[in-house]
Amino acid sequence: MPFTLNALNPVNDINNVVDMVNQAGAGVVAPEVFYSKQLLDTIRYDADKYVYFRLADSAPIQERADKLMVRRWAPLQAHTVPLAEGVPPKSDKGSVEKYEMDAAQYGRYMEFTDKVDFKVVDPVVAHYTKEYSLVAMETLDLLARDTLFSIANPFYAGQAANFEALTVTSRPTMTDLRLIVLSMKKQLVKPRNNGRYHVIGSPEFFFDMISDPTVDKYMTINQTTKGMYDNTTLVAMFDMEFYECQMVPTSSEYVKNSKTYRRMYRAAATTGYEYSSIAEDAVDDSGEPYVSTVDGYVKDSRTGRDASYIPGQEIWDTERWSTDNKDTGNDWYEFKAQHILVVGKDALTRTGISGEDSAKMFVKPKGSSGVLDPIDQRQSIGFKINSVGFGSTRLEAVVDYICVPSQVLPV
Repeated sequence: MPFTLNALNPVNDINNVVDMVNQAGAGVVAPEVFYSKQLLDTIRYDADKYVYFRLADSAPIQERADKLMVRRWAPLQAHTVPLAEGVPPKSDKGSVEKYEMDAAQYGRYMEFTDKVDFKVVDPVVAHYTKEYSLVAMETLDLLARDTLFSIANPFYAGQAANFEALTVTSRPTMTDLRLIVLSMKKQLVKPRNNGRYHVIGSPEFFFDMISDPTVDKYMTINQTTKGMYDNTTLVAMFDMEFYECQMVPTSSEYVKNSKTYRRMYRAAATTGYEYSSIAEDAVDDSGEPYVSTVDGYVKDSRTGRDASYIPGQEIWDTERWSTDNKDTGNDWYEFKAQHILVVGKDALTRTGISGEDSAKMFVKPKGSSGVLDPIDQRQSIGFKINSVGFGSTRLEAVVDYICVPSQVLPV
């Protein structure tokens, strides 16, 4: 049977597929074609696992424009005032909101020594091509997630006033979620699909929600315990569908008066818990800041060696702050809350120049430098997304439910 690239989807055993390609003979399958096919197939295969990216509706930029212009027309309202005889009614007027969505480029690359053979399909390059396929999909999902939370309307557990008003007992509740959905309905936000709003939560969030009193009552009345006890997530209820995600933001950061802080807490003998905050411009007694921004490699936890290069990493030295502020009390810990996303229709739109908003693979042997694209150089492999951006056309359709599940904090 002749070799076909369709056999690549999905790739379960890289070495077997590499051997099959190379046995087909020189010139039958070009290595760069193989790697690009592997990239695209892996992205398609894993795309359903990334829940934030799935929320985006596609609206490509046409005719090489640099941004997408979206218009939202204000609705007209009905009334029951009768017309006066012989007197024409006043004219209604139209109004419109305009949204602009920019697109940008994203990509990564890895250099190789001369020992890697770029004339045949190399198993090392094939492995990292698949790895970059996952990184490309994760990049798109992070872009979607960051956009959603940057525009979301905050709702704090127990209807707390702000992040500082949260405590270690600010647990997620179904009552809070029902209030969020009720608010969306009052603002005429439509359900995302199937007549339901979507809730994206963490395993820790669902760990608590299974034993929520309202959920327990729902399960008892409707006798629907099996599905929730099989996989720990919730069945659809109260006009909501629930999705579990490992990438739910968990952070002690919050913004107040345009300044970023990190919330800290510790056990106290008389009051239960004591809280404090670190400001982004805080310094110790010697004037050394607790926050720094660095460009550098993140070390792999198993090998201890440099792996991903990430520019602009913001490092908060919370351990040094805790030592400096320990006094005679207990150790300080970061007060981490989780950000649970609740969305309706039109919450997220993905844009980009038509045909340029998907990932492309670069495979460059020695001697191919000199091109203008900084990633498309040197003996290396890499991926690039030439044009992609995210935005919303209905800001009321995005809510950030900020709560403190019981399994998030260490004490």
